[in-house]
This record gives sequence, C-alpha cells and structure tokens, in this order.
Amino acid sequence: MKLLSSPVIGHAAEIAKGLFSKAELEIVFMKAGLDGFVPSDPYTKAELVARTVRDAHRKAADADLTARKALHEFVRLVAERTAPSGQEDVRAGTPFWQLREALRADGFDLVAEYETSEDMFSRPTATLTGVRVLPLDEPRAPLSDEITALEHDFDRLGMTVAKNCYRQAVDNLVEQRFEAANGQLRAMFEAVAVHVATAHGFTTTQQGAGGAAITYLIAQDLLPERDGGHFVRGLWQITHTNGPHPGTSHAGEAHFRLQALTGAARYLIDRFMPAQ
Repeated sequence: MKLLSSPVIGHAAEIAKGLFSKAELEIVFMKAGLDGFVPSDPYTKAELVARTVRDAHRKAADADLTARKALHEFVRLVAERTAPSGQEDVRAGTPFWQLREALRADGFDLVAEYETSEDMFSRPTATLTGVRVLPLDEPRAPLSDEITALEHDFDRLGMTVAKNCYRQAVDNLVEQRFEAANGQLRAMFEAVAVHVATAHGFTTTQQGAGGAAITYLIAQDLLPERDGGHFVRGLWQITHTNGPHPGTSHAGEAHFRLQALTGAARYLIDRFMPAQ
C-alpha cells in the first residue's frame, strides 16, 4: 500500500482537529487502527492529533503496512464526515475539496457514494452511503484484490464490457499470463474509445471498431491530432504489436501496457465524460 504524503496527513489532521471533540478523536483513532499511537500522557486536542498522526506516519515511512492502512482509514473517516450530504458538485475551498485535491496530488481520488430513493412525496433524494479512497493509477499487486478509480468510472458510465475486460486483464497479469492480459487490455481500450465516440455521433454495427472510433474523434476535431489524437492513436497501434500470441510478450511490456492504457482510458473519460 502506497504511503500517503505529509501534506495529505496534515490536511486530514487539521480538518479533524476542528471537526471532532477530544473524545470523538480517540474513537476515530480506534476505528482507524491508530489507537496504538495515541500518547499516554496528558495532552491537548491539538497535541493528541499531531502526536498520533506524526508517530504513525514515521512508522508508515519505515514500510509498516499496518500503519499505512491505518492512516488511509483515518483520512477516509475524516473525508466521510466532511462529504456533501447530496450529490451536488463539491465546492472549491471546502474541507472535502481540500482533502480531495491533496489526495489527487498523491495519486488517489476521493469518491463519495450515494444511494437514491424517494421521499414521501415521490421525489428522488440522495443519501450518503460512504466515501472511498481509490488509486488513480493502475492497481498494485496483488492486483486482483484492488479496485481502481477507473473501474469506478466504468460503473458510473455503465461500461460493463470495459470493466470486465480490465478486470480479466488484471487477473491475467497477476497469474503471469501476459499475452492474455495484453489482449484484454486492448479490448478494454477499444470499448472505451467506441463508447466515447458513440456518445458524440459515431455509429458502428460491428465489433473491432476501436480504430474507426479513434479516427472519427480525430476527424471530427473532437480529439485533435496535436491535442491528444496522436497520443491515443499511437497507444491503439501499440496494442496491436506483440498481441496475445504465445511467446510474443513479456512481463515488462505487459506492465507498461497496463499503466499506459489505464492512463489513456482515464484521459478519454475525464476529457469527454467527467464526473460531475
């Protein structure tokens, strides 16, 4: 698990200090698994927060996985308390926004999740169900146990094929079936390209239309060649070299493709279908 930076922990600690009472902070630290770092001598609320997270962060910096997990959970709990009550846009400058921006600089996204129901007048209402801290880049080993921000976007956009292909690619990479992983990554990227292009007027009646979808986006000046077009087309062409044929791929190439195509898929989604 990746170590959260000092700025992220500092933001969370500062927010927590103003958000919780001293007794509530001790409960939050227990829930996060940080109670072992709480000072035993008398302390003010500010000292409680500062000393607890500082000592935990030092331990986490020494590759202590338990401390790292506890700090991740602490940040998530603080974010959960500050999340918007509805699905409206997160306002700049709010504690949740500040924490989300700090996490994004660390390579994570902060996602608030809601459940929609109807009130007594049959009007739709959204209820916060939780907050997750999701990695923005490719999932790290063991990959099959991770959920990424990209998969969250697939769920949000109803891109079932892309999500299934991506998950199969990750599983194949974990099992060192590198050629199969490359093939599934190509299928995932094709599904994303076709989905984005279709939302902007592209039509197709056949499978294997990834190249045509990318060409359409470029030709319609939706994805100019000098503003992302060359990048996306180049990656698409790379996916057709050393395809899923026995003996034509290796671990380094498979990991590169996972990273590159994860980034490219997020680039297309963030550009054309960003979360509100």
